[in-house]
Amino acid sequence: GSAFNFTTNSGSLASIHPCLKDLDNDGVIDILDPEPLDPSISSFVTESDAGLCAHRYSSTGEWDFTEGYHLLTNAPSAFEKATSYNPVENRYAIGKSSLDSYLDTNDDGNLTVGFESLGIEGDEQGPFAVYVRYCQDRLCIDADSGRVHFVADGSLLINALYDPTSVGQFAAGGGSTASISMPETDNRKWALDIIAEALLVSPNSTKASSNAIVIFDESRHQQPTLFGDTYNLLYYLLIYFTNDWMAMLLLFLTLFIVLEAVLIRKEDPEDWRHVFRIIYYGFGDARRYEYYQRPEKIRQVLLSRIRNLNTLSREEFDALPAVELQRMVDDPVLVNFIFEDRRYKPDELVGIIKRIKEWGRTDSGVEA
Repeated sequence: GSAFNFTTNSGSLASIHPCLKDLDNDGVIDILDPEPLDPSISSFVTESDAGLCAHRYSSTGEWDFTEGYHLLTNAPSAFEKATSYNPVENRYAIGKSSLDSYLDTNDDGNLTVGFESLGIEGDEQGPFAVYVRYCQDRLCIDADSGRVHFVADGSLLINALYDPTSVGQFAAGGGSTASISMPETDNRKWALDIIAEALLVSPNSTKASSNAIVIFDESRHQQPTLFGDTYNLLYYLLIYFTNDWMAMLLLFLTLFIVLEAVLIRKEDPEDWRHVFRIIYYGFGDARRYEYYQRPEKIRQVLLSRIRNLNTLSREEFDALPAVELQRMVDDPVLVNFIFEDRRYKPDELVGIIKRIKEWGRTDSGVEA
């Protein structure tokens, strides 16, 4: 189909493109035709004469007037149905996906097309707009007006898709990629058509106009979120009332102050359990270190030590019978400490900690 059918009843508007406009249908585009309205007067066109339209010129001297494009994408996405097409606002959906395309809106991995019910949102079926054209004026007729092309795939112009005949030139290390089979695409022709349409403002020249510009912007638009929108709004206000570098400085200072406030108010984490190996436990240590007045913490350390010395996994240790655990400990004080959940005096905890340090040692005094 034609890429210049902007609406259902507009018909082909290929005449807005300087590389396709041929009002007298004599095979020579008007920008190179000395008499654009007289089919009896034509001219011989060479590739050098074609200028920015040279990609439409063939080696046989025939001009390519095709209006459609066969575009190959690598990671296509889609635009929202409700907002991608609006002729009143000069926004036209040029390229669409097929009816066999689906969007997993509920992110369940299954394609269930239907209405929302019981709080479960149904998936959405195509076609979806994948190529949208937005123009400043109605139907993009005015060559001096601006226009924007939105494509739902940032990889449309990667080397392998832009020029399949040169795939081997982009191989890693310069090696051959003859085994890679790339289908014929119109990605290159489409991109050059956009460039020519934007830069050819003068009706009598195939050279770029000095007052025209093309901007390629590979954007990653995130889904709207409360914090993301708030951040963007604050940053926009900073730039609006100051300038770009001042906004960045103020934002950095704000983040630094917030981080410092968080660090100041953050409580120190609890001591790591390996302190039982490096601290000497003398009389009164339980009072000096409040951490050791928590029996559940000490019990957790003891159980971890039992499991490690017996080379058991967590699953094996959890499935261990109580009788077998008592046999492994073989210390009545520690056995009672494991199975009894009661309050302990500080001096009792000091004694238990000393027993834990001695438990598992060999006769030579080296840990097993």
